Amino acid sequence: EIYEGEVGLSQGEDVIAYCRIGERSSHTWFVLKYLLGYEGVRNYDGSWTEWGNLVRAPIER
Repeated sequence: EIYEGEVGLSQGEDVIAYCRIGERSSHTWFVLKYLLGYEGVRNYDGSWTEWGNLVRAPIER
């Protein structure tokens, strides 16, 4: 209910989980994929630590 109601995810969408270092996002990935059955879920394990160190990486605010 939280993911579908409050966040607005649906089963057919592609989802990329991320956090600061990839630890919390791996938990979210596991829950979405294996406990809730979302097929299009991936974990960006580099997360913000990697992305933030890339030169000229786009960031939406």
